[in-house]
Amino acid sequence: MNVNIEEPSSLRRKLTIEVEPDEIKHELDRAFNELKRGVVLKGFRPGHAPRNLLERFFGDQVRGEVIQKLVKEYTDKALEEHDLKPVAAPEIVTEQSDLQKDLSLKFSATFDLRPKIEVKDYEGLKVPESKVEVSDDEVEEAIARFRERQATLKKIEDRTVVEDGDYALASVEAFEDGKPLSSTRPDDRLVEVSERALAHGVYEVLKGAELGKQMKASKSYPADYSHKDLAGKTIEWRATPKEIYRRELPAVDDDFAKDLGDENLEAFRTRVRGELLAHAKQEANARARQGLLDLVIERNPVELPESLVARELNAMEAELHQTLEAGGLSHEEAGERVKQSADDLKTRAEKRARTELIVDALAEQEKIEIDDGELGARVAAIVTQSGRNRDRAAEFYRKQENREALRQSMRREKALDFILSRAKREDAASEPK
Repeated sequence: MNVNIEEPSSLRRKLTIEVEPDEIKHELDRAFNELKRGVVLKGFRPGHAPRNLLERFFGDQVRGEVIQKLVKEYTDKALEEHDLKPVAAPEIVTEQSDLQKDLSLKFSATFDLRPKIEVKDYEGLKVPESKVEVSDDEVEEAIARFRERQATLKKIEDRTVVEDGDYALASVEAFEDGKPLSSTRPDDRLVEVSERALAHGVYEVLKGAELGKQMKASKSYPADYSHKDLAGKTIEWRATPKEIYRRELPAVDDDFAKDLGDENLEAFRTRVRGELLAHAKQEANARARQGLLDLVIERNPVELPESLVARELNAMEAELHQTLEAGGLSHEEAGERVKQSADDLKTRAEKRARTELIVDALAEQEKIEIDDGELGARVAAIVTQSGRNRDRAAEFYRKQENREALRQSMRREKALDFILSRAKREDAASEPK
C-alpha cells in the first residue's frame, strides 16, 4: 500500500492510496473461492464451478464488492498507521480501478481532523440559583389534564342536532363539480366537532347538522392553500352524522386516584406535585447548563471542521423538512421553506458543531466515561418507556453503532453536569459572569 498525504488546510487532509497488485489479487482469489463454495451452477457439483464461469456470471459483482472492501480496509489501515482521526466519515473518490486486467486500485480519502482543544476557564463560573416551586394552580392544571385523558364518550339520546364540542359518527365526502375527489367510498368515522380538530371547512358543515340528514356546504380555496389537493378549487362538502357523543370527565375523588394507581386522592396530589417539581428542577438545570455552556464556548474559540458543520447542517435540514411535511406542506413547499431558512440553519449548525467539539474535549480532559452498566440501564429505561414500540426500540439498541451513539450522547450529558457541578451558585437576581 502506497499512501500520499496532502494538507489542503490546517484541519483538512487528503490521503491518496494505491493498493499493490498482489494485495488485490489475494483479495480477488479469496472472494472467488468463497463464491465457489456457495454457488451452484448447472452441470457442476457444488464447489466445483470453474473460475472462468464464475468470472463470466459474477465477475462485475465480485469486483465491485472487492473494491468496496479494499477501500474501507486500506482507508482504516492508513488512518491508523498515520494516527489520523477524522471528525466525520472521509469522502472517498476512486481515481483508478481495473481489477480485471492490470489489477490496479487508486483512490483518495478526504476528511477533516478534530482540532486539538484544551478547554479553559470552565471552573467556578457563576450560575443563578433558581428557586423552584410548584403552585396549587399548577397542580390543579395537571390534574385537569389527567381528567381529560381519562374522559369517556357518552352517546346523546335526547337531541338530534350536532353542537360545537360534540363527537359525531359521520361520513364526510368532498366533491368538485359534482364529482367526488376520492374514488373510495367514505367510511363512518368518529370526529370531534370543533374548529381546532376539523380543518378545511368540515367543521362548518357538521356543526348544526341533523342526524340522518346530509348537509352540504361549499368553500373556495386559494391557489397557494397548504393542502395541495384542495388548492385553487371550489369544494362542496357533504356530511351525514349518524350518532352524537359527548365527552364526560370523571370526578376527582379517591376512585379517580385509584384508577391512576394511587391509594387515595391525597396520595395522587402528592405524586403530581412531586412530578411537577422534578420536571421544573430538570428544566432549571437545563437552562443553567446551557448558560454555562454558552460561556465556555465564548471563552474557548475553536476552528470548525467543514465536514462536521456540513453533517450537522444536513441533519438539521432533514429534521426541518420532515417537520414541515408532517405539518401539511408538500415536499416542494417544505424544500423551499428549508432554503429560506438556510442562513439560520447554518448558524445553528455551527453552534451545534462547536458545542460538540468543546464538550467532547472536556470529557476527554476530565476522563469522563460511560461504563457498560450505565449504558445498559439507559437502554433498559428507553425500551421500557417506548410502550407499543418497545420491541422496535430494543432491536434498535441491539446494534452496536446505535449503542455507541447513545454512549457518546450520555458522555456529553455527564460533561455538562460536570461543568454545572463546578459552578458557583448565586442569587437569581445576579447575572452570571
